[in-house]
Amino acid sequence: MAQKLYDTSWKKDGIIYGSSTSFLLGGQYIKGRKNTLTEANFSFLRKETLFDIDQGATRNFSSNAAMTSDYFRDAAWIAPMTLFLSRQARENSKEILMMYSEVILLNGGITTLAKGAIERYRPYAYNPIASLDLKLSSTTNRSFFSGHVSHVASLSFFTATVFDDLYPESDFRYVVWAGAIAAPAITGYLRVKAGRHFPTDVIVGYGVGALVGYFIPELHKITRDSNVDIIGVDGGLGMVYTF
Repeated sequence: MAQKLYDTSWKKDGIIYGSSTSFLLGGQYIKGRKNTLTEANFSFLRKETLFDIDQGATRNFSSNAAMTSDYFRDAAWIAPMTLFLSRQARENSKEILMMYSEVILLNGGITTLAKGAIERYRPYAYNPIASLDLKLSSTTNRSFFSGHVSHVASLSFFTATVFDDLYPESDFRYVVWAGAIAAPAITGYLRVKAGRHFPTDVIVGYGVGALVGYFIPELHKITRDSNVDIIGVDGGLGMVYTF
């Protein structure tokens, strides 16, 4: 019989689900209270006010790059399912599926809250090539941070972390990790090339997603060298990492 690697608890998982839902609903509420964009909103935009690293993105615009980044986003949903090709994963299927849902909900909640609370116009808002209809869309002032990148990073890092736990002696885990690191990086490149995000949006999205994807399995591991735990704090959740 395969070894059980993860455990679940009402307290720990309740805090994750509860906090994630709060982030998601809070972000949706804030976004719903924002005013509808008009042409006048773009008259004050100056690329010179942006970070130097971000200014070049205002010249980018590619529908093909945007569409390709959507493929990476959609493929990320499937990546964790490939784990179930192994018997070891199927023996831990209940816990893996719960963690999978937590990664999606927590990353989605953090991303939605950030997009609602932080108003940042997408690079195409500065670009005369982009149509006015696109600029007036409801997502134009929700550039920070990249949801595509955080989504791909969270699920690819989750997949690699779980695979590493399932097969710690396998040399193939280096290939899995290489893919997990590369997928959100490529997605980020495409989002910048498409004019949908600034490099700083991508960097933050990558970091947030990678942390969520890595630490959710760590929080549930039965055997680990480090001790990671989650606690409830005022206004959300906290993480304790001891050595």
